[in-house]
Amino acid sequence: MKKHLLTLLITAPLFLSAQQTYTWAVASGSWSVAGNWSPQRTAPAINDILEFNATAIVTGLPASETVGKISIYNNATVNFSASAGSAISIGNASVTGPHLAVAAGASLNISGANAILLSIGSGFSAQIDGNLIFSGTAHRLTATTANAIVFSTGAVFTADAGFGGNAFGNIAANENTVIFQSGATYIFKDGGNPFGLAAPNAVTTFSNGSIYRHQVNGTGPSLAGRTYGNVYIESNVNFAGIGSARDCIIQNDLNVLSGFFSFKPNSLGTHNGNFNIYGNIFASGTSYIDIGSNYMPGAVQMLGTNQIVGGGGGSGSISFDNLTVNNASSTLSRPVAVSGTLSLQNGKIITTGSSLLTLTATATIQSCTHNYINLSYTNIGCDLSYVEGPVKKLGLSGSDFVFPVGVNGKLRPAAVRNATGDFTVEFVRGDPYLDLGSTMGAGIHHTSHLEYWNITGTGSANIELSFFDPNSGGVTDMAALRVARFDGLEWVDQGVNSYLGTPGADGSVTSNPVLVFGSFTLAGALGYPNNPLPDNSIIFSASIQNENIFLNWLVSDETAYKYYLVERASGSGVFTPVSPLIFVQTIDNQIYKFIDGNPAEGKNTYRLKLVKWDGTAIYSAITSIDFRGKSTLIVYPNPAREKIFIKIPKSSSISEIVLVHISGSVIKWLTTRNQTTAIVDIHDLANGVYYIKIIQAGSSTIVPIVKY
Repeated sequence: MKKHLLTLLITAPLFLSAQQTYTWAVASGSWSVAGNWSPQRTAPAINDILEFNATAIVTGLPASETVGKISIYNNATVNFSASAGSAISIGNASVTGPHLAVAAGASLNISGANAILLSIGSGFSAQIDGNLIFSGTAHRLTATTANAIVFSTGAVFTADAGFGGNAFGNIAANENTVIFQSGATYIFKDGGNPFGLAAPNAVTTFSNGSIYRHQVNGTGPSLAGRTYGNVYIESNVNFAGIGSARDCIIQNDLNVLSGFFSFKPNSLGTHNGNFNIYGNIFASGTSYIDIGSNYMPGAVQMLGTNQIVGGGGGSGSISFDNLTVNNASSTLSRPVAVSGTLSLQNGKIITTGSSLLTLTATATIQSCTHNYINLSYTNIGCDLSYVEGPVKKLGLSGSDFVFPVGVNGKLRPAAVRNATGDFTVEFVRGDPYLDLGSTMGAGIHHTSHLEYWNITGTGSANIELSFFDPNSGGVTDMAALRVARFDGLEWVDQGVNSYLGTPGADGSVTSNPVLVFGSFTLAGALGYPNNPLPDNSIIFSASIQNENIFLNWLVSDETAYKYYLVERASGSGVFTPVSPLIFVQTIDNQIYKFIDGNPAEGKNTYRLKLVKWDGTAIYSAITSIDFRGKSTLIVYPNPAREKIFIKIPKSSSISEIVLVHISGSVIKWLTTRNQTTAIVDIHDLANGVYYIKIIQAGSSTIVPIVKY
């Protein structure tokens, strides 16, 4: 008998502490009423598992209680409230975690004027896959173990109307206990900042891909020293007066869905930290963004890869004080203004006429180091970072400004000097002869066929255009280099104020004062071979061979064209075809040939018609040659590996032969007087396309050749 009694005494405590699961059984009722649970919860224990699988209103939470687990699932929406302050401790070693679980599709709403504290015990956890909402007063969900409270993808926490303070605690013991994973959302409608502690410490971590939605007007929580995933603004939020030396970091997008986002520290504080963003900047509707002030030496720093500024389809303004680009590219989708320092470190800024980058009167440029060794300017961009598209500068007053424009990985700056007014500059990698016009005005023999700058202005300035061989063509004679402007009819010489640089390297030419603006390009005042500035897309030439005129051409990019036609001008100047349709080949560096077997005695003028796939056409530069009976000029072999031979007729007036790279760089000159055969040694040249320029009686003939 004593043995059985001892056994009973030993096993009874174990029996009394056995884990029990209780399921909420009514639509509405008090937590403390035993009959509202199934089975009836007559003896609450610290390892009880409390489950809610249907929508319910739960009132009368106790002043203090410990449970093993609370689980809400089956799309249930459960509301907790208390008649007085309530503290529920959650977690028990005998219970499998997570110890607070809100399943996807389910919702836990904690409301009312009496604060409810859900405290996750040390070593225990909470997993929110659904919704958690605090409203009415300062409710809390806290923990003391790192990353104990996890909001997973799709989970939403809402600090709703009437909520106060920090949702997840604000003492050192709570540090780093809450994590919002990628796809989890924190909605801020009321209360204190979501981080709980003073920066750089934090209770809450926002992972890459998480979402913070700000939905209340007024002054927002401090961003200094904080890291977010995505930041969505749906209110008028102003951060004036907030200052710190710490950076704000947005790992993903800043998206202003409505209202405005203003981060403009004022005299109440200065912000030495930066505003670092790794994603895109969006603004919808009339929403606007304004970041930076005189009290913010730090910059908005674009630090991602290919970032968009101004997406979202809206029309509101975007303004920065200081802006730094250090990425691959920043594409503007609407106008952006910079009033402080534009720092170009890495990555191009892509703009358009409707998405213009404007530098205000107070704006300056800092940049990476450029390669223009002959230009004294320091901060003008570089090949790593420049503006591709138009950029505007406001408020110049008798000063100089260099526009950091370029394309295709190359900085191609232009400057306005002694400038007064507002100016917009865009660099275009194209053929101004074909794009704009082919008529040369007085003092201009030829223009570049590679590039031009569109420059508009409201005042006056000297226009300075840069060159960088071979990217901008061959500059061989600085004294013959000119700035030309297209006036709608012809290329007009703008005169010369000064030169910088050396032929074959880099430098610039500056015009006399200009009052009328438009498209400008580099030009040559003298005939070839001075400053060849060649057409990099179309080389079209004529030569006399065996009583015929031999025409050949090379087009560097033929993808847009279907076929070619050679046209010759009659005595009246009207061009008519002299060749059949010559269809485009698919061979790289293809040299096309056509023989005019019936040239006119005297001057013969030709042009090449290039017909596109849609039926539209463009024309090459005009080439002319003087045909006088049996003059015979032969260039052979072509292609060649070692040498090019040029057979010269005895009666020829050929005085010089020039070998030029397709980029425009002059490689060598040969004097040919009293010679019948000229030999051009090409064995040490790199493989590629070159052309022979033959100067004869004041005119010239171009013959493309291929070195293989």
